[in-house]
Amino acid sequence: MISPADRFPIGPLPQLPAAERVPATLEHFAVSLEQSVADWRGLVGARTTSELARTYREGSWNVRQLAHHAAEAHLHGLSRLKGGLTQDEYIIQPFDQDAAILLPDTGLPVAAALELLESLNLRWLALLRGVESAQFAREIVHPVEGRQDLWQLVTKHDWHLRHHLAQARLALKA
Repeated sequence: MISPADRFPIGPLPQLPAAERVPATLEHFAVSLEQSVADWRGLVGARTTSELARTYREGSWNVRQLAHHAAEAHLHGLSRLKGGLTQDEYIIQPFDQDAAILLPDTGLPVAAALELLESLNLRWLALLRGVESAQFAREIVHPVEGRQDLWQLVTKHDWHLRHHLAQARLALKA
């Protein structure tokens, strides 16, 4: 059985308390996302093929797959955020992460994942720093997770990027 510490090296997904749903928190998330993307580049940008093939535990995704998944999830998150900001009752489309990780694009050089991640992050930052904080109270509907506001969506994607970065660090013992 996988221990919670192995499965969630930075802890489980947090819930953002109502008292923290303020403009300063959006800036906190922007800074966190900037740092996480820079950390991804620093951690995996110059790794060898054998290093990128390492896993953090038996049966887990390897470092290359983690980097590609992080970029792809950042893309999905951006799409969900923009949908939630522009459409009422926006219903997100979940994706099968385990099936997606097996597609040939995850075999691309890790540089492709890092470039995508950096480009997407510029858009995330523009939204976090440019959209009125009251707009983050808007809700989206996840077919499995249910209703959630955009504050929680941002919380989830910030956590997600750091979560997989921690797994990559474990794999690389960095």
